[in-house]
Amino acid sequence: MNEDAYLLARARAVRVVPLASAGALGELSVLRRAAEDVQRRLVEVEGAGGPGVMVRWALDVEPVSGVVGDPLTHREAAPSQLLTLGAAVRLCWPDPEQPLYPGGAVAEEDVLGACAPPGDGLLREGMALIGQTSAYRSALRVLRAWGYLAADAGDGMVRLGPVVAAWNERDVEELRRGYDLLPCRVEEE
Repeated sequence: MNEDAYLLARARAVRVVPLASAGALGELSVLRRAAEDVQRRLVEVEGAGGPGVMVRWALDVEPVSGVVGDPLTHREAAPSQLLTLGAAVRLCWPDPEQPLYPGGAVAEEDVLGACAPPGDGLLREGMALIGQTSAYRSALRVLRAWGYLAADAGDGMVRLGPVVAAWNERDVEELRRGYDLLPCRVEEE
């Protein structure tokens, strides 16, 4: 089997390749070459086991996965997932003038609270009680599984994940322009 193809497939399957193991085995340069050969790039991220790299599309490549709206080729995120991701980005990134990734850590309850409709104090206080059945708590699990949020460390905190590290600067700049539109917890008086 072609070693380049094998390393690339393995890297995509494990999502984050720890730098310690890749460097120790001398695989990093081979993986970088394999990625470049198929219009991909390696992005340095902070994985669960320390620093690592992730395979993402090259900056000048816009992949097309099918016709938008075609359920066979394009799956859209649920509104609860988009709202939860927006709240996590806003809360983990308190200063849009700073780099987006890695951002900070915020309590899960703060992210869930930011997803509640403004002015609905009863829903906000009840959010913790119905947490396990909440669409937003479910969205946290899905976003972690997809890599948009870091894996659950068991400390009740939310952190931005490795997929966010791979967002291109054009997309991050768009987030900066719309920063005030991202959901955040509004303190009621």
